[in-house]
Amino acid sequence: MFIKQTKIASSLLFLSSVVSSSAFATSSDIPTTTLFYGGPIITMEKAQPIAEAVVTSQYGKIVYVGSEKEALKQYPDSKKMDLNDKVLMPGFIEQHLHPFLSALTLNMPVIAPEEWQLPNKTWPAVTNHDDYIAALTEQEKALKDPNETLWTWGFNNYFHGELSRQELDKISKTRPIGVWHRSAHEFYVNSAFIEKYQLNQADVDKLGKEVAAQVYLDKGHFLEGGALIYLLPRIGRDLANKERFTAGLKQMVTMLHQKGVTAYNEPGAFIPDYMIDTYLDVLGSESTPMYSFFTPESKTPYFTKGKEGVLKEVERITTTLPETGKVRYFDKQIKLLFDGAIISQLMKMKDGYQDGHHGEWIQTPEDVEAITKIFWENDYQVLVHVNGDLGVEKLIGILEKRQAEYPRKDHRFTIVHFANSTDAQVKKLKSLGVIISVNPYYVTGFSEKFGEVGLGKERAHAMVRLATIEKENIPLSLHSDAPMAPSDPLLLAWSAATRITNSGNVVRPDLALSRDAALRGITIEAAYSWGQEQNLGSIKTGKIANFTILEQDPYKVELKNLKDIPIYGTVFEGKLFPIDK
Repeated sequence: MFIKQTKIASSLLFLSSVVSSSAFATSSDIPTTTLFYGGPIITMEKAQPIAEAVVTSQYGKIVYVGSEKEALKQYPDSKKMDLNDKVLMPGFIEQHLHPFLSALTLNMPVIAPEEWQLPNKTWPAVTNHDDYIAALTEQEKALKDPNETLWTWGFNNYFHGELSRQELDKISKTRPIGVWHRSAHEFYVNSAFIEKYQLNQADVDKLGKEVAAQVYLDKGHFLEGGALIYLLPRIGRDLANKERFTAGLKQMVTMLHQKGVTAYNEPGAFIPDYMIDTYLDVLGSESTPMYSFFTPESKTPYFTKGKEGVLKEVERITTTLPETGKVRYFDKQIKLLFDGAIISQLMKMKDGYQDGHHGEWIQTPEDVEAITKIFWENDYQVLVHVNGDLGVEKLIGILEKRQAEYPRKDHRFTIVHFANSTDAQVKKLKSLGVIISVNPYYVTGFSEKFGEVGLGKERAHAMVRLATIEKENIPLSLHSDAPMAPSDPLLLAWSAATRITNSGNVVRPDLALSRDAALRGITIEAAYSWGQEQNLGSIKTGKIANFTILEQDPYKVELKNLKDIPIYGTVFEGKLFPIDK
């Protein structure tokens, strides 16, 4: 058993000034310390990978890492935390997830191709069209209020077949039905939905050809920009009403804590003013043991303010949350969305798709060129969502132009997701000094199906070239993009290191990541991708005392069992948060 830890006197303001022990006038003022010992301590620091003891201050800082004997000598009055052979690691970091999407999609009926285990319910996998329609019909019948909109998430046409306004009308002509695609980049709706939310072609056309081309009212189908720019503002207050959103955020926090997460970022965050208080109340609560960071998105500010106003608008957005604390925007970061979602197979591919469909640009190459120039030359860290090898090719050209016009060294230009690429592209990206953050679950969840439909086996099985990235020594982190994958860092590390699919097969094991690189990808490399490696990601004197406590050593279990290691709890800013069993 852990010895009970007393309450921390006050919460550490992240990256703000922390009073050091040398500033105290008398020994009686020296902060109380806590000593963690009695189990393996994995630091993720190459100079000192293993330690016997860690000492933290009451202000949530690490003040000592080393031998147990020396820790007891230097800090004899410390509170003692006996690990009892449990394993202490740096707090797991989710490099990229979406609280808005996770809170909503996982707090409505989930009808998806894979099983989803939530704290209070498990939604079974639904893998074909007939079973999908049956499950959706069952959910419609279960609603008591005949006017209530049925919201559901998880539909994927590559598993569930085609869906349309007309087919949804067969389920109900009177109840509004909104089907959120598994990718979260598309919606399918019925006629009652269109009527309730007063959707019409005239309003679509006012937004321009780019948006209008991604709205199909006759089919009840909204994709990419059509869903983001046109549909979401019209349904947002109902879809994300305060009761549903608050409950969803709390569930998300529980799920993240259960998986050992102590910090995450949402690149591409869009937080309406009316949601800010809810974010702060839930994510900023003393009982929430993690940092919630955000990076502004660029599509909406660019769409509304243009080239002249986008930078100022992004600067304004970053002031809508507190400058310090555990819920805030990162300073001088911007996120772009280049090509379409992989789960919809809307990424832009150089050789197209075997079934003849085509991908989509979320932000066109012309817009990405203009936006990257503005923020690059203002010394922002630029993050770009890109999934297709054509998108990667276009992005390489844009980045080459940025470097030629305005050379930068430690720019940490970050490519996000990176599903499809070539070895030659990876080498080129290395020469340009990029960071890559990948979602390895693409292989687990979609490589086999995409090998059958759309991409073909050769390209689908080579998705996420992790071994190539590791070989080129490119800084590499892992993320879930939740809810695109379950937010579970050990699952991501397992997926990256094994390339095992949901059906139990292994695809392209030659492209797997090493175990060490996978574990670094959910700790120190994730922190590096944020520019926060001096504060998070490893166990080192001076860093913040965020830890994840595991029941087994992730370096010693069989690789196939990596995802199954139980999490005992986390330590956030020096305070222990066990997981409720």
